[in-house]
Order: sequence, then C-alpha cells, then structure tokens
Amino acid sequence: MSADQIVGPAGRDAAPGSGVRLTDPLIVAAAVLATALLGIAMRPVGLLSAFWPANAVLLGLFLRAPRLATPFGWSAAALAYVAADLITGGTWIRTLLLTGANLAGVVVGFVLLSRLHADDLALKRPTSVISVTLGAAVASVAVGLVGAASHPLLFHGAPSFGVFFFWAATELANYMIVLPVILTAPDRFTPGAWLERLRRTRPGEVAPVVVYFVVLALTPVLGASGALAFPVPALLWCALVYGRAGAAWLNLSFAVWVVLVVSANPTTFGLALDTPAERLSLRLGVMLVALGPIMVASVMAARDALLREATLARKSAEDAMAARSLLLATMTHELRSPLTSVVGFSNLMVKQSFGPLGNPKYVDYAQSIELAGSHLSDLVTDLLDTAKLEAGRLELASARISSGDVVDQALRLVRGLALESGVTVSTGAGPWPEIWADPRAVKQVLINLVSNGIKFSRPDSAVTVTGEIVGERLFIHVVDQGQGIAPSDLPLVGRAYAQAGDAQSRRQGTGLGLTLSSELVRQHGGKLVIDSTVGVGTRVTFDLPLSPG
Repeated sequence: MSADQIVGPAGRDAAPGSGVRLTDPLIVAAAVLATALLGIAMRPVGLLSAFWPANAVLLGLFLRAPRLATPFGWSAAALAYVAADLITGGTWIRTLLLTGANLAGVVVGFVLLSRLHADDLALKRPTSVISVTLGAAVASVAVGLVGAASHPLLFHGAPSFGVFFFWAATELANYMIVLPVILTAPDRFTPGAWLERLRRTRPGEVAPVVVYFVVLALTPVLGASGALAFPVPALLWCALVYGRAGAAWLNLSFAVWVVLVVSANPTTFGLALDTPAERLSLRLGVMLVALGPIMVASVMAARDALLREATLARKSAEDAMAARSLLLATMTHELRSPLTSVVGFSNLMVKQSFGPLGNPKYVDYAQSIELAGSHLSDLVTDLLDTAKLEAGRLELASARISSGDVVDQALRLVRGLALESGVTVSTGAGPWPEIWADPRAVKQVLINLVSNGIKFSRPDSAVTVTGEIVGERLFIHVVDQGQGIAPSDLPLVGRAYAQAGDAQSRRQGTGLGLTLSSELVRQHGGKLVIDSTVGVGTRVTFDLPLSPG
C-alpha cells in the first residue's frame, strides 16, 4: 500500500467512495486473502478460527483508509474470503456461510467504530481501549449470531448458546490482538527514517524488548501454566517505553507465540487443550493479557499529549510575557528622556536660576510641574525595573556596603514626602553592620517600603526603620502606624499591578513597588514578609546577607 493511501485515523471522516482508485479493491483482496490463508495455516487441528486475523485486518484497513470501504472494496473482500475457503477445500455452501459470518462482524464493527473520535481510534486516550473493545464486542456478537444460525448447515449440529459464545469470544480475541496493530500504525512508513531512528536508539531503550524475548525463551523451560504470566511485566515495561504501536506489535508476537509454542506443546505448560472450550479459554487469556499493555500505552499517550500541550502553552505564555516586558522596557526607557527634561527645567524655574519669573503663581505652577514630573519619573523607573526583572535582564552589582549609610540615604530621599504628609520618619539605633548587597537595589527597596508607610499613615504618626542581626543576615523592619491591611487583601499585596485597600488608597500608586521590592530581596537570597493589623499599622521585614555566598 502506498503512503498516500494510508490517511490515518483522522481520515475516517472522508466520504467512502470519494476518489476511488483501481488499485484499492486489489489492495483489499490481497490483504484479506493473505491474512485468511495465514490464519488457516496457523489454525490448530479441530479448532475453527483459533487464529483468524483476516476480519480484524479488513476492519482496520477500512477504519484507517475509509476510501477503501466502497462497494468495490467490500466485494473484493468477499471474493477473497470465498477464494481462501475454496483453496482449502471448502464447499460452496460452507464458504458462503463463513463469508457471511465474517462480513457481518466487519460491517457492524465498521459502522460503530467509524463514529469514534480520531484519537479514540488511534488509542490515544485512557478510555480509547474501552471504546474500541465495546465496538469490537458488538461486532463479535454479530458474528456469533450469524455463526450460531449457520451452525446446523456448517457442522450439522443444533444452534446453542455455547456455539454462539464460541464464535463471539473467538472473534473478539482475534479483534483485540490484531486491530490495535493497524490502528496504531504510523501514517507513513519510510525505511530510511526507520533505520535512522534505529541508529539513534540508545542501549537503555533496547533493554525492555530484549528482556521480553529472553523471558519468552525461558518460559517453556520453567513450565507450568503460571509460567505464561511471566512475560506480562516485560510487556508492560515495553508499553511504557515504546508506546502504543510497540505494545500492539509485541502483543501480537505474544499471541503468535502462544499459538505456535503453547498450543503445540500444551503439556509442557501443564495445560489440556483437547476441547475447543479449553483452547478458547487460552485465547481469551491471551486477549486479557494484551489489554493491559495497550491500556497502559494509551494512558501514557494521553499523558504525553497533555504534557506537550502544557509545554506549548507555557512557552507561548513565556514568549508573550517576554515580548510584553521588552515592549514595556522600551516604552519606559523612551519616556525617561523627556521626563528628565521636564523635571530638570521645572526645577530651574522653581529656583528662578535665570531671574524672577514675575508673577508668583508661575513659581507655584513650576513647582507643581516638578512634583508631578518627579512622581511620574518614579513610576516610570518602577515600570522599567519591573520589566527588566520579568525579562531577566536586571542584574545586581553586589558589594560590601554600610547598611546604615544606605538607610540614611533612602530616608533623606523620602523626607520631602514625609514633611508634606506630616509623618515622622526615624531610624532605630541599630545594629547597622556592613552587608553584601547592591546599594541601588537596597535603597530602592527602602524607598518603596518607607514611601508606602508614609502614604498610608495618618498625619502626626511615625514610620520607623530598625535592624537586627539573625545568624548571617541583617533583618530590616519598616513599621508604620497606618490604617493596616485587611486579611482578605493580604494575598493581593505583592502582585504586579494589584493593589489592596479602598479606591482612595489605590490611587496613590501602581501596585509595582512591593512586587519589585520582593523580587530584589529575593535576588539577594532573602524574603519580604508583611504583617499587618487593621487600625494598628503594618510591619514589613526583609533580610540581606552579611557576607557573599
């Protein structure tokens, strides 16, 4: 069969009969005739259809390539069944009855299974094996009914439930051994790609199949009926390593091994296969063994698909975040240049460096412009640093610095805000040792935390910065006497662009300060912790290393 004729399970939605090729009926006839003769050749004496792959092969072909399921395709299959029976010496009546029974199961199976989702047909879902098994079971019931009805003409015996069960169970066992091989086969097979993949196979990937065949070889030596269970762990291992297609092929090899080795030497395994029922029990046992590895492989396939989707989704989210961060960093960088001019020139106007402005109102306006520009510049700086953090481009320049000097510098920068708000800012007695940190980053953390304390504190209250040494780290506490944070709002604190509190308090910032501060502290190997009580105030603690490492 050419590669473009196997369209995969997804191709089942194609309309049967569309684009009929002259070679399609020949392909169907050749596949059915070859597998029917193979089944007849491997059939133990006295046991009809002990191994009959033709029906499963035909059903699998029609499910994988619906273009083959045309009236010509069905006719070719019927002729192949007839030819196989006639070649082996069957009479016309027997041949036609057997062909009718075979086609009845395939028709019912095709009608049911062709309605399944493509992933179920390819056994890619945890429930796929159940769905396919149920469809095959109904098809097997159809074979059983036709077989039981034809039994008087075929074998001159009365129809009975035992006859029906024998036909149906045998058909189901054959379906579940052969059908997964076809349903999980790759859409296209190229020898070159297969050989290249084989060349790249690592030794560890070969171990499961080697163990499996070694166990098969040792099973006759061990003997006893329980020895037939020895290959099962190896089959499950192979299913985990090789996936659905590998598990299906190895299940088929196990079934063929049972037919050729066990059925030919039943006494070696402590089995009695003198009656059709005993041989049927063996076939059903093989089918149950085969369901385990296929089920495991299907679950693993679904898991792998979910992992791939999650990986792609995560990569897409990371790419989108990186693009957003890059855009944000670029925009904020471009905003800083004009803001620097606005703040600088307005400062010159406030100081009246080149002479009086005239009307005092102009000085007030210039001061307002300077304050607003400085505030906007601070916001842009926070945005820029946050964007760099998200893009992974913010690097620390750690050095040995005086913690007391950094605290004093930070408090001087917020003194104007404190005076305007009527809040007292003070520093505790210490200790303030030397630390190993980035001075700019630590200063920015302190400015953010103390500024927040001032903004949310009542006039005539105080914001205090204290320090203590615990082990090899300096813990800095920023304590305010503000309105506090409600317990329900604490989870929001520290999230980028999220703010706690009422609408009035939210207008006082962007929600980036604590996020940036927390990340800067984390890059120093520390943690920022917030404790707050409504109506009492808030205590923010972060820690910094005293020495490198």
